[in-house]
Amino acid sequence: MAGVNSKDNRGSYFFGQTSGKQKKFRTSLNAFRKGPLTASGGTLTEPGNGYKYHFFGGGGTFEILELGNGKIDLIMIAGGGGGGNDDGGGGGAGGMIEKLEFSIAQQTYPIVIGGGGSGGTYPTRPNNGSDTTAFSLTAKGGGFGGGAYTGSGAPSQPNGYWNAGNPGGSGGGSKDSMTVGAATDYPGPNQQGHPGAPGNGGGGGGAGGVGTGPTGVGGIGKAAFSGDTGIPPSYGTPGPSAGRWFGGGGGGGQRYPHTNGRGAPGVGGGGGGNYPPSGSTGPPSYKNGTGGTGGGGGGMADHPRPVGSGGSGIVIIRYPA
Repeated sequence: MAGVNSKDNRGSYFFGQTSGKQKKFRTSLNAFRKGPLTASGGTLTEPGNGYKYHFFGGGGTFEILELGNGKIDLIMIAGGGGGGNDDGGGGGAGGMIEKLEFSIAQQTYPIVIGGGGSGGTYPTRPNNGSDTTAFSLTAKGGGFGGGAYTGSGAPSQPNGYWNAGNPGGSGGGSKDSMTVGAATDYPGPNQQGHPGAPGNGGGGGGAGGVGTGPTGVGGIGKAAFSGDTGIPPSYGTPGPSAGRWFGGGGGGGQRYPHTNGRGAPGVGGGGGGNYPPSGSTGPPSYKNGTGGTGGGGGGMADHPRPVGSGGSGIVIIRYPA
């Protein structure tokens, strides 16, 4: 008669009776580990909704102390691109990667957070945002907005300016209806964002939608983990639905045909486009992308004036408490 199995002292074998004979069976120690995953690194919060969260706004390491089921939910956002000037396009949002039940091992993982790209003031062009890397994945920095820039590396344009929006995680908007910035792996299941828009100050692309051309509005971002309300309000921005939003595109700076010249920022941390009042001698009220969201920098309608820079990226990890 079959006996009751029991674990031996080492926990890697069990014994049982089969047809009157005792047999020894090999099994994994993990078969007896039923505890939850535990880890350290970043800023840890446990809001009581059944999850623990780790937030990395400045890099660091994520160390797995107990593997549990070996799965995490993961969001990675790169730095947003800088905005352009002189009917300049908005900067594209940093690339956004979201993985559910992502498999990990019991080890320490380095995490690098991408910074936002600087805005461009004539004749210096802006910069793309920097990449965010973790778990052998790379979220690509957002593309900068097109504008009045000359010099080394500028594409051939009719007026010698760098009018085109630059490619990136999400692409930058363009100046003067030229080529828009493309988004990484767009379109497709692995896309990290959306393209920018053409126009006189096209909006930069966002994690959740393309920028717009006629109004220069930045592309909308995305709610983390489909609107998870356990993320504290100190991260991301409010949005049109529940949860915290990230990856908004920068608004374009438009002189024509819009007299206000301010393309609205994309929800999720994008910077708004700007146009200083006629005759103003003071600094323009340009807007940067929000830090920790990967938002794109706002463009500027006039030149040579300073332009909005992109916001830095972030990594968010959650797992059952």
